[in-house]
Amino acid sequence: MDIYNALARYKGYGKELKMVKREISLPKGSFINSIIGPRRAGKTFLMLIYKNSLDLPDSNKIFINGEDIDFEGMASSDLDTVERAIFTAYSPDTSRDIYLFIDEVQNFPSWGRWLRTLSDQHRYRIIVSGSSSELSTDELPSELRGRAINTLVLPFSFGEYLGACGIRYGERERTDEAGALASRFRDYLEHGGYPLVVEADTPELKKLILRELYETVLQRDVIEKHRIRKSPVLRAFINAMLGSACRSVSPTAVAEWFSSQKISMSPQTGINYLNYAREVFLFFFLYPYSRKPKQRNTRPKLYLPDSGLLGLADADLSKRLENQVYVELARRSERISYLDTGTSEVDFVVEGNKGVKELIQVSYTINDPGTYARETDALLDASLKLKCDKLTILTFDEERTIKAGEHTIKVMPAWRWMLAAGPEKTDNDGHTADG
Repeated sequence: MDIYNALARYKGYGKELKMVKREISLPKGSFINSIIGPRRAGKTFLMLIYKNSLDLPDSNKIFINGEDIDFEGMASSDLDTVERAIFTAYSPDTSRDIYLFIDEVQNFPSWGRWLRTLSDQHRYRIIVSGSSSELSTDELPSELRGRAINTLVLPFSFGEYLGACGIRYGERERTDEAGALASRFRDYLEHGGYPLVVEADTPELKKLILRELYETVLQRDVIEKHRIRKSPVLRAFINAMLGSACRSVSPTAVAEWFSSQKISMSPQTGINYLNYAREVFLFFFLYPYSRKPKQRNTRPKLYLPDSGLLGLADADLSKRLENQVYVELARRSERISYLDTGTSEVDFVVEGNKGVKELIQVSYTINDPGTYARETDALLDASLKLKCDKLTILTFDEERTIKAGEHTIKVMPAWRWMLAAGPEKTDNDGHTADG
């Protein structure tokens, strides 16, 4: 273990890298900035973008890579040595702000108490990242409650994807531009927005990278971390859940199916496996809308952080479209749920401070009369129940307005809806890079 070299080798790190501008900004304040999200979604590069934007000498911008091999075997008693090594390796100017960037901080022993100690010293402005929900507000160590604010980083949005591809888009695109954007959106749905995947040259390489990422998360972040002895059973279970995306999931039902195949697994084990995958942002859960708290915590629907990962198990573009709409709503920090009345279902209920503010259905196309009736009837029924007049159907490329009595349903391409939220409608310079 060589702590000094682990620090010194990253002095000035990231200065020469060209990075895609993200539609994400870090909040400012004296709190700890905690950047969370899936592995390789771009957390490190967001830190570096912020680091490069600071008008400070390199000596006052300390970057620590929590996955550096020279930190392997570190004990809690070694953490004081890290801080001494910072001043030896960097010699920061103490009369100015000192920024401390710690990537994958959860790899350090007793990291919660360590950050609390550093924060209490008021010596640093601290930005940390992690690929585990242990850094999220709900699961943050008690030492850091009230001292940290989260920023969720997901794979590229569609706007960021276009920027990574060097494509400009405007508020009002021409007809030929709309066709080109729809074509790009199909690629985005098929392969997703992980930076390394977007950068890859061929569909074969994109799929290979996605498969490797999926296997890395399972092996390193789930199996090894939780010391799973029956790893083939866990893999089979997670694969089964992967194929259940965009549907409500029941670990008990899956466990019973495994038992019917002579594979022993209890419902509690299935719940544990799901929680392990959720911890590392492999799965996200969406709960049903209800005014009763107990009902809101039942029958979750399962979504993935990226449609490319979903494509490893399901080639259905309609499901990938719904998944990406969920991801976009999560990216916008919307409070969302789904509505199941027993006779119909609304994909997304978007809540505001004064009740439900929008109802969203997702359908690849509503040209089929049966699909049209199902999607519109569900929205109109929910509109009456929830007293919400903003009704939206997101499709792949259809756009129109539907009048139904006193109600209006706006039908629009999902890619246009996604781009409408972007802060910039110009190109982003740079190249994609793995975060």
